[in-house]
Amino acid sequence: MNFEKCSEANRNKVVSVSEKGRTFVIKNGGAKFVNKVEVDGCLIEGDRIKCDYLFEIDKPMTLIIYVELKGKDIEHAFNQLVATIGYCKNRHNKLQKQCHIVASRVPKSGPKVQILKQKMAREYKIQLFVHTQKAEKTV
Repeated sequence: MNFEKCSEANRNKVVSVSEKGRTFVIKNGGAKFVNKVEVDGCLIEGDRIKCDYLFEIDKPMTLIIYVELKGKDIEHAFNQLVATIGYCKNRHNKLQKQCHIVASRVPKSGPKVQILKQKMAREYKIQLFVHTQKAEKTV
């Protein structure tokens, strides 16, 4: 995997990605180093499942944020995030991680989202956030 080829590093106050009306925004008021990595279509090519983007925060890295911009299939988005974490485990081992799914719609009041959040925390020790249309994260 060629991280350098698929990365865009900066210290901008706002770093964002969008796809089909879904947006994820990093608010970077402290001008931290943010390395935006395009995963789907660059870092991991072919038919393997993978998330859309990941962000490496700080230099040296202190936080990794995995992002999937999705329609409504939350379970598939979960699997894409888990697969990408596995692909990147050598580079991101022992670092704090977060996962964000930004969906066009999230199942209402059903247990599915809570079950996935608990599974991510229990099995991977990672906090999962599920948003509708737009998400913001301050670093």
